[in-house]
Amino acid sequence: MNPTASGDVDVIVLHRPGQLPPVEVLQAIRNQRTVQVHLHLQVGAARPTDKNRWETIARARNEARLLGTAPWVMFVDDDVLLDPNCVATLLAELRASPQLGAIAADFNRELHRPERVGHIGMGATLFHRSVLQRVNFRFTDKLCECWCACLDLRHNGYEIRYSASAQVFHPFRPAEHQAPDGPPEPSAPAMQPLATTPEPRILAAFDRRDIDRFEHQFLKTLRAHGNQQTVTAVAYGLYPSERRRVEGLPGVQLDWQSYNGQMVPVRRVADFARHLEQIDPQTPIAYWDVADVVFQDSLDDLWQTVRNVPDRVLAVIEPKGYPDNQIIPAWSLSIHDPHHAQQAFALLQRNPFLNSGFAAGTAAAMQRYFRAATEMRQGPELYGTSDWGDQMGLNLYCHKQPQQWQSIDPRWNYCVHDRAPGEVRVTPQGRIESRSGSRISVAHGNARSLRQFAVLRK
Repeated sequence: MNPTASGDVDVIVLHRPGQLPPVEVLQAIRNQRTVQVHLHLQVGAARPTDKNRWETIARARNEARLLGTAPWVMFVDDDVLLDPNCVATLLAELRASPQLGAIAADFNRELHRPERVGHIGMGATLFHRSVLQRVNFRFTDKLCECWCACLDLRHNGYEIRYSASAQVFHPFRPAEHQAPDGPPEPSAPAMQPLATTPEPRILAAFDRRDIDRFEHQFLKTLRAHGNQQTVTAVAYGLYPSERRRVEGLPGVQLDWQSYNGQMVPVRRVADFARHLEQIDPQTPIAYWDVADVVFQDSLDDLWQTVRNVPDRVLAVIEPKGYPDNQIIPAWSLSIHDPHHAQQAFALLQRNPFLNSGFAAGTAAAMQRYFRAATEMRQGPELYGTSDWGDQMGLNLYCHKQPQQWQSIDPRWNYCVHDRAPGEVRVTPQGRIESRSGSRISVAHGNARSLRQFAVLRK
């Protein structure tokens, strides 16, 4: 087959905690022909309550299916090498067969094994996103998450099968991998989280206009869900009485700074970097905008994700990128240096647009970003941009060196702005929800988008 199909595909690689996929696996994905792939990494971290590896993997797939916005989503295991035409071949076959909900490359050589009829391994499988959203990966005592997904798809009227044409290789299969048939052997090692790291910390920055929101919205909702981490609050221009007020808040470490006219989202990157110099580099760190954030969950899963990917900054993709988001050309093309302006615009034309109201990572990973963002803002890379914050800095840092960052489940910074009318609602109990059912652990009312619901403090 000589595929001519083209399209945007979110390719999600599941991998073990603390162990990035082989470079060859990632490069093979980037080398796909005639399609535009958007690479995402998803960690499969075991919990003490997991019955077996199937439960760990099912949970990871359910979290990963929310990543990206492309109409096609492909799962690839971290020990599978794709032929350069693999994704395009699968996409062409999927488009040509309306009854298909998903199609896979035969990485386990099951196509001609009678005993495996009906089973489709998820190690190299392409889905319609609309179909994948209806799949809840699960397992039973005798059936892995792949078997269950196949059964559920067929029960709902969709077909799933192997492609006879898509080429794939399996050269990195580690010894601890289990064959897909039958439950895991008792002696098989499960995927385990990394060793314990220092207690997580939260960074926050605000000026005196937002002191009320910091205390009664940011801090109150954070603590309401059992999050007792120390909050380092960098506050600008507070009056003496306001300083005493913040200093008296439990679990808050105040760093008071005088007001100098610079916007908080610009100034905070250098001040955050300064604080991280004093703590263990492996400390899990996260920050959120103070003025328009509501916490709705425990942050335990977020901290575990940081521990699993210690060398990367974790960021959330905004609902709209280029060309639908008109702020992108405005912010990038306003950079004074023509070369850097065109370079920034080109990066944001072909990459997802990241929201800088949140980022997470170890202290070491975050400090690298904060330092780089400060240098870019002070140098020709960003000088003159009409972006009054650090959003261009985050996007340039990540997209210039994609190995330094990873997209994370939008639940940790669910941007309300630029979503379809009616997609977000507030329940009578005051919880912010998505009508699609997507989990919202931290709601971000960017562009004042939550004010319409009377959720945020005036």
